[in-house]
Amino acid sequence: MRVLVVTHNYPRFAGDPAGAFVARIAQGIAASGSSVEVLAPHAPGIPADERVEGVQVRRFRYGPEFMERVAYSGSLHSGRLRSPLIAAAFPGFVFGFRHALQSAVRKFAPEIIHAHWWLPAGWFASGTSVPYVITCHGSDVRLLDGPVLRRLATPVFRKAARVTAVSNFLAEDIQRLLPETRHRVQVTPMPVDLPTFAKAAHLEKVEPPRILYAGNLVASKGVDVLLRAAALLSQRAVPYQLKVLGQGPAQRSLQDLSGQLGIAAHVTWSPFVPQSQMPLEYGASTVTVLPTRGQSEGLGLTLVEALVAGSAVVGTPAGGIPEVIRHEETGLLSRPGDPGDMADQLQRLLIDHELRGRLTGAGKAYAERIYSPQATVGRFLEIYRAIDDD
Repeated sequence: MRVLVVTHNYPRFAGDPAGAFVARIAQGIAASGSSVEVLAPHAPGIPADERVEGVQVRRFRYGPEFMERVAYSGSLHSGRLRSPLIAAAFPGFVFGFRHALQSAVRKFAPEIIHAHWWLPAGWFASGTSVPYVITCHGSDVRLLDGPVLRRLATPVFRKAARVTAVSNFLAEDIQRLLPETRHRVQVTPMPVDLPTFAKAAHLEKVEPPRILYAGNLVASKGVDVLLRAAALLSQRAVPYQLKVLGQGPAQRSLQDLSGQLGIAAHVTWSPFVPQSQMPLEYGASTVTVLPTRGQSEGLGLTLVEALVAGSAVVGTPAGGIPEVIRHEETGLLSRPGDPGDMADQLQRLLIDHELRGRLTGAGKAYAERIYSPQATVGRFLEIYRAIDDD
């Protein structure tokens, strides 16, 4: 089978977390015997064409290299183009993406297009005559909340041969917002590199026990709630250290808040690290936290990776998080926006070794069963074959 993977997010270099799960699927499909090409945007300093793990990756150009910053920046689904440079490059990005896809269809002659995120990849795929699969990851589903983009999305989803979402929460949201997709959306969890993360499961934990947050520093992630919960742990004389690993527009205000709460000495701030270093981060941490507020969390693969690497997990019942954290079974859930309840859940895992071991063991087994590359690639192969038989 000839499969063309179309995405605006794909690893630019070894260890790049951008679209790493998309790459694992593409490489797994190629390993099964299919011919796989990936079409993704170019970015400064990377090759336009290369072959990686049996997959031909073609990155389309859409301007001078210094302007090729529309993708990989978070701008496409944020509702705003983050800088004048990105705004100036955007028309070229749209034209270049459409032209590159048309060219790939002619030259590669795919039997199936797999579009990751309905916008922009699914939208462009809908303009071809090739059957296409849309996989929604979260940020693109939130775009459907707006009536204008929902109208734009309707024919894209209607024409799709199959629609998948990475969690039950997202699948239900798509069907609620686009009723014509009811009973058409399949759930296909994204794969995690289990062997790599599992190697860190036996690492010695740092002392005092580390609480880890890894992700973007934006209001919806609830890191301010985590800081307030940490302040309560300090008041209770519970030993801990907090590592905030990430970057974003809220960083300065969050750092100021840690000072106001009197916990600056307990908090370490780190920029994002390569994906290859994340197993060590999880493995050294006693608890990994995802304190998201609202419904912006499509799944929370951070929690899956943490469990496989031997870290206990705490989250909120936001979005798809409860599909990873089953309260009192694979981790602990805290009430959203409630620092006191989050402090309670963190304290339980920090001081109760038996509870922590039980939840982490069960969580690791669950993650290995649901999120293994073999299982997730197998689901997509079944979808491709069903389309081929239609």
